[in-house]
Amino acid sequence: SSTKGGGARPGWLLAGLAGAVVGTAVCALGLLASWSRGAWLGFAAGLVVLLFFLPRRRRHGLTLLLAGGGAALALLGAGVLLNRLPVGVVERAASSFSDDLQFGDVRGVDITDANYAVLERLAHWQAAVGMAEAHPWLGVGFGNYEPAYAQYRLINWPDALGHAHNYYLNLLAEVGVLGLAAYGVWWTAVFWQAIRLLPRLDWRRRGVALGLLAVWTALAVHHLVDKLYVNNVYVHLGAMLGVQQLLWLETRAVSERG
Repeated sequence: SSTKGGGARPGWLLAGLAGAVVGTAVCALGLLASWSRGAWLGFAAGLVVLLFFLPRRRRHGLTLLLAGGGAALALLGAGVLLNRLPVGVVERAASSFSDDLQFGDVRGVDITDANYAVLERLAHWQAAVGMAEAHPWLGVGFGNYEPAYAQYRLINWPDALGHAHNYYLNLLAEVGVLGLAAYGVWWTAVFWQAIRLLPRLDWRRRGVALGLLAVWTALAVHHLVDKLYVNNVYVHLGAMLGVQQLLWLETRAVSERG
């Protein structure tokens, strides 16, 4: 039969490849439709890490990363020169990722339609810093950013919006230096474990570990301008952390057997 002779295997591989292509296309469209520069920035960071760690040798990863970056810049340049890129996407990106990552005192700054989103984020960052300055070690209490906001808000920004639009500042405000340090140690351990897994796995499991590492990177970068632990996202993150632990336990068991 075709199964015994191995003839069915190419069919399954093609079906899997087609599914991966369709899934990637759907995710790419969703990413574009989100209109979130934070999501775009996180995706770019995750893709960089994925390309770098994809080959088993680091120098090959660096070569792949440089080649991929060069190809992306060439395509982007060609799209700009030929005027083939969607105008809205270009304007959204050209409004500068640096606007999302800048920091400054926005008191007294004139508010316009063009700068409203940036000033709103910076105002919440300032409120978070104010909480951290008043309670540097333990913060105002986990989950208390919104209740405490009225005491530290800037005059033109009365609404707390639930969080500081920068998870690291949000943590600093709520749980202080000690809590932020604990969070940093935790995620450092997660990254370290994911990287340590890569040389120990076969190509299938290694692909899972690579995907997890890219997710952690995207999450860490996106958190510079947002808080993603909402709408049960933490359930998905918990499942992915569980998968990583299963991979780790599997490699430990294999090494102990011999």
